[in-house]
Amino acid sequence: MASPGLHPGKPNPIHQAFSTAYWGSHRLLVYVSGNNLIILSQRTGILQIIYLDRDGGAVEIEEITGSISVISGPKVLIYAPISNCALSQWSLKWTIHLDLDDGIPTSVNWGTEEELFIAGRTVSLWGLFRDGPQRLWKKQLAVPAMISAFSFDAYLAATVGKNDRLVKVWRRFSYDISNADFDFSYLPHPRAVTGLRWRKPFSRSQTVENILYTICADGVLRIWAPTDSNESSYMQMWSSLDLYDVLPRKPPTDLRYTFLIDNKDFTRATESAVRNGSSDPESKERLDKLIEIASRNPDICIVLDQCGRMAALGIENIGSRISKAFSIFDIVRDDDPVIKFPPDCQYMSFLGFGAATPDEPDFALYIHDYNGTISYYRSEFTRLLYSGHDHQRMVLSGSYTGHYKSVKSLVRTADGKAMLSSSGLSENILWKPKQQFNTVMLDQKSILLAPDKVQKALILPGGSYVVTIQSQDIVLWNCSELKSRAVAHDSLSGPERKTVINLFVLPDADTNSSIYHIVAVFADQHGALWEVIIKDSRNPLNDVQKKEANVNRIQKEKIDRLQNFKFPVPENETLLNVIPVDPVGWNATLIESIDKYTRDVANSITSNGVVRSWTARVHDETKQLQWLETAMVETGIKNPSLAKGSTMKKLAIVDTASTRLTIWDIGVKHLEFEEIFSKSESIRDLDWSCTPDSQSILAVGFSDRVILYCQLRFDYTKELPAWASFREINIKSFTTRSIADSIWLDDGTLVIGSGNQLFTQSKKVDTHKAIRKLHLASHKLPLENIFDIVSVLNGPLPLYHPQLVAQSIFLGKAEPVRKMLVNLLKQLKFTAPNDSNVADIDSNLNIDINEFLEAEQNKHQVSQVPRAKRYEQLFSNSPMDSDDLENFSERTVSSLMEYLSKISLPYLTNHQQISLVAMIEALGQVEEHRRSLDENGIRYLLAFRLFILHRDSMIQMPYRDHNWAYHSNSQEILVDLVTKSFNNRMSWPQAKEAGLFFWLKSPESLKQQFESVARIIYTESEPRNPIDCSLFYLALKKKQVLLGLWRMASWHKEQAVMLKFLANNFADPRWKTAALKNAYVLLGKQRYEYSAAFFLLGDSLRDAINVCLRNLDDLQLAVAIARIYEGSDDGPVFKDLLQKEVLPTAYRTGDRWLASWAFSKLNRNDLSLKCLYTSYKSYIGIDTEDEKVNLQSKMFLVEDPLLVVLYRQIRDSLQERVLESVGITPKSESDFVLRITKLYDRMGCDLLALDLVKNWEFIGKKQHKKAFDDFDESNFIF
Repeated sequence: MASPGLHPGKPNPIHQAFSTAYWGSHRLLVYVSGNNLIILSQRTGILQIIYLDRDGGAVEIEEITGSISVISGPKVLIYAPISNCALSQWSLKWTIHLDLDDGIPTSVNWGTEEELFIAGRTVSLWGLFRDGPQRLWKKQLAVPAMISAFSFDAYLAATVGKNDRLVKVWRRFSYDISNADFDFSYLPHPRAVTGLRWRKPFSRSQTVENILYTICADGVLRIWAPTDSNESSYMQMWSSLDLYDVLPRKPPTDLRYTFLIDNKDFTRATESAVRNGSSDPESKERLDKLIEIASRNPDICIVLDQCGRMAALGIENIGSRISKAFSIFDIVRDDDPVIKFPPDCQYMSFLGFGAATPDEPDFALYIHDYNGTISYYRSEFTRLLYSGHDHQRMVLSGSYTGHYKSVKSLVRTADGKAMLSSSGLSENILWKPKQQFNTVMLDQKSILLAPDKVQKALILPGGSYVVTIQSQDIVLWNCSELKSRAVAHDSLSGPERKTVINLFVLPDADTNSSIYHIVAVFADQHGALWEVIIKDSRNPLNDVQKKEANVNRIQKEKIDRLQNFKFPVPENETLLNVIPVDPVGWNATLIESIDKYTRDVANSITSNGVVRSWTARVHDETKQLQWLETAMVETGIKNPSLAKGSTMKKLAIVDTASTRLTIWDIGVKHLEFEEIFSKSESIRDLDWSCTPDSQSILAVGFSDRVILYCQLRFDYTKELPAWASFREINIKSFTTRSIADSIWLDDGTLVIGSGNQLFTQSKKVDTHKAIRKLHLASHKLPLENIFDIVSVLNGPLPLYHPQLVAQSIFLGKAEPVRKMLVNLLKQLKFTAPNDSNVADIDSNLNIDINEFLEAEQNKHQVSQVPRAKRYEQLFSNSPMDSDDLENFSERTVSSLMEYLSKISLPYLTNHQQISLVAMIEALGQVEEHRRSLDENGIRYLLAFRLFILHRDSMIQMPYRDHNWAYHSNSQEILVDLVTKSFNNRMSWPQAKEAGLFFWLKSPESLKQQFESVARIIYTESEPRNPIDCSLFYLALKKKQVLLGLWRMASWHKEQAVMLKFLANNFADPRWKTAALKNAYVLLGKQRYEYSAAFFLLGDSLRDAINVCLRNLDDLQLAVAIARIYEGSDDGPVFKDLLQKEVLPTAYRTGDRWLASWAFSKLNRNDLSLKCLYTSYKSYIGIDTEDEKVNLQSKMFLVEDPLLVVLYRQIRDSLQERVLESVGITPKSESDFVLRITKLYDRMGCDLLALDLVKNWEFIGKKQHKKAFDDFDESNFIF
């Protein structure tokens, strides 16, 4: 996984909010954010986040042991690393509980690794021993200390209070644990002291004088040193440095910042610069200067102003022990800014350090901006301390910010270019994404501090204004500055308060408008409409326009309520939620009018799972809100816990238990995907995005991870899922907090809020991992981000893709398929594969798509005669067939199969190439029968051959393929071919696979084949058991044959009983009753098939059918027995079976093929046609209202695009008046055809979609053929 952009939390705005140390071969940074202690490694990022029970105060890390001390309320917590590795975790080792009079401390400092100096109302020294912390000394202060510092030899401490000009220096004169004590002296300053620090030695063991640096409000740095080596507690000012003399005032800047680089860090930085130095003359000159400075062993004072100008001075020979003369000398002063500070920041803290290892930069600097950011800068030391126009002197390499408190919600603008994060309290931050540090980071634009908790919020387009709903008001905020301003508000009524369901802004066709309309929906199904007017900063008025337009009136920011309304859901439905749709496909153009093509703004969800999609606009004249329902789907998911829709008509919905995810296309009412997670993995969040090609991506959030799903091409051959997970973003390694919310931003960036942290995950992806997961190794396209991956998994298929080949054949595109396969063979023969053994060929094989789109003369005729001409073209026996590179032939098939067994095709997975080989093999098998079959017979035989080749992965042939045989006039030939495929021994399982007794029409052939099946069932087992075939012979009403078989079963223990029983006359009611009683006994013994046989013996066909349906779960067996027993398709039981079982089953499962066959058997060809494209709910005899919704019937697979082929055949066989009687018109037909084209587009068969709309002939007069005259072929992308 690509590293996410880390926003660990906003540092608390206090002195000593962060600390850094080099420990365990890593540079560590620790800081407090709200009640979080954040531990980071500069090399690897977040190591650990520790949650405190109170907001964190001062923090400091001890460099030798790696222990961390942090203030949390009236306690000081000490965390120690579990191991000596810097990538270790820290655990609480000690807790120091302060006395009541100590109050809440403000500062904590390490002396030795076993001593802590704590300052606040009191100052105290604590020892850390094996049996726990022990206070060694304590002193009450008259003025509470705000800042403290402990010298590195633990001998001197310095404290100063808020706005205090007197620094107390505490001298330790006893190291006795039982009698530790300090005295103190004052260091007076002319104004309040704002900072102090002790000079850092190379190590604690080094004996050096304790030098104290202080800075106060007059802008002067003061250097304090002991006056006498024996009396080091008495310090005097050794020297001072006026920062305004170093960097003269440059209006409008007034502030000066300074920090010290101790000689220890300066030496390290210089050594690093020498190691990394280059040999060019300019670099050598800089390095020589640096070495010359280092030879004087100075401390370095860096002075900065708000413009980023910098001066560096050396300070050498400090203290009474140094015999050389003290001096302060210039190193560099430059008017060119080296760093960029926030324009409105006054308080900052600095920590600079030199490289401790060769991996670190020469010099690095942490800057704590009290507005809420810690910035990390890197520098080449030779550049930093050398004058010149060099913009790389200080390079921003990291930034740490976020929230103080836990993030609860995230919202964004429609275009994803701005985002608002809200905590559970009043903290709300407006962010904008930017590319930084090789990823996407969030740039804080404004802080919105609401007086109370924000219930709902939205950002207006442009990202400069925010609208919030609080406990009593709806408020408009101007966020153009760092601190947002409330500029307008409107009061909420009593029932509206604390009952808001959602808040959203209506899209506007005028993108330059300064007027917006805001909609809020409340729990009582009522809502309100407001008009918001903002200052139009995008198109400012000139002076003349201001005078003419009275700009003070026009540009006044305000929010006015225009209307109260009732949300337009039906009265008998209970509104559960109204959810704003995720606006994806941001380049969509809006129009002034409102219709079903206008961009959706919301989805309403009722308690019984009915989802409606809505668009809305405000009438220009009446200023009233107009709603229009654009789509509706009954999901059957009651009281869903989560739902989220997109403007692409996609909807993700989660059940009440939060474990079942379903994805819908509500535009066509299809269920596209379903996945059930374990009970321990509850779904918490849903968010939509899409690629530039409008292919949808869904982010599904759990407690510690987000899974990304992308849409896939529909696959009706293998019935594969239409969605797949392709990326997982797991934040468990960064935080132990649960994910609160996630949201998509512009350009595929996902933002995750967890605790007070924000994580940004850019669209870049681990390419190799994605390729392995999705089997994309043979794709030639570069895969650099999630958009590339999703585009490869969607969009147009190559011409040789097995799905496109199969669909083309079934649609009758014989000539294009022939040319394609010949061209494929040519290119495989004459093109060398690449190093990965992938053929270097184009996806279109250099075929002109216009040839593919040419309408064949007999394309739309009903195929009631054999030897369809276009299938003759597929396999020609002309003399030219000897050349397999010119005409498609058996040699073409064998050559292609040979090449494809050695070379991989681009854009196909291994499984898809195997399917292509199977398709070519099946075409070769069909070839010899081409002159004997009509086109439907060819379709069935091709499907049958493919089924045989994929038998291991398919339970049975779908009813779609049975319909081809049912509508074929070549059934006797098909029976012969199917029987031969099973070596002339077709038992019931094989007959069921082939659907033989579904599609065979001739009563004589039906009985003949059924008797053949009975005979094979009897002879295929040894010893031969008459029970096995009893059901079949009794369905044929051949009791005497069965009786003869029992006479030969001398081995069977039931022979005598059955011979006696079957000898009776079952026309007699007595023996009928006896047979039925035996049937029920056998039913109780779970001998179901034998029980059905006795029901037939007792002349109870209905009971036998029920056993087949309820107990054997075999619809085909029930159909076969009913047809055989009654001798025709007009029998009452068979018709009852169709009406009460087959049609309801077809409706529940959404199988339109099965429904069409059933209506045809009922001699309702009009309904057989109608059910292919629209609902037939009113024609079936069940009460569907009381039934539980079967999601399988909602699956996209029920809308097979090949329905259009059967539709055309049945339509052309009916008279026009019959068509009109069932509501089939050019308009309804065009809707159906367009629906099929959308399916082809989703399948990747764009050519077939284009062919369909280009060549379709409508019912009625010839002018209907041009229903798509306004269709523009150039809009299709290939």
